[in-house]
Amino acid sequence: FNGNAINENEILQKVNAHHYTKAVQFNHYVEERVLEPNDPFYVDGTQWDMNNSGQNGGTNDADIDAPEAWELCTGGITAAGDTVVVAVIDGGFSITHQDLNFWKNYAEIPGNSIDDDNNGYVDDVNGWNAGSNSGNITASPHGTHVSGTVAARGNNNLGVAGVNWNAQVMPVMYGSATESN
Repeated sequence: FNGNAINENEILQKVNAHHYTKAVQFNHYVEERVLEPNDPFYVDGTQWDMNNSGQNGGTNDADIDAPEAWELCTGGITAAGDTVVVAVIDGGFSITHQDLNFWKNYAEIPGNSIDDDNNGYVDDVNGWNAGSNSGNITASPHGTHVSGTVAARGNNNLGVAGVNWNAQVMPVMYGSATESN
């Protein structure tokens, strides 16, 4: 039909009203969705855990299917509009790392030794250190690496791509070998 001569919604309604019609919808254009980040360690295949095509002798598809998930969402905000914050518990974090978006507690005033936001933690601006019972977060390559796997910014042509490119990481340092700490 000529879309300029007749309204497409009218055509749809007329076809839908016919007694032989079970269902009707407009014809939609389809395109393959492929979202692959340009981060160097993803591009060179080092991040085989995200997408394993058998590179470097690995097993094809022995991965977490990150590209398939990225096609749907790269995170950051929930459907309700809340910010996604993932707590990572480890031995330390480089909270100034350029490829990571670390959570900040803006309700806390740093260095005043007061629990400004009344959450039970004093000066927890950058996270919490259970070992020193303080907001002092020290650097460690392992916690930084884990945070990168969880939430490194993706498609920024830098370092790695995390599972959730837009999430914030709340660093929590453990204090002892017990879970209760």
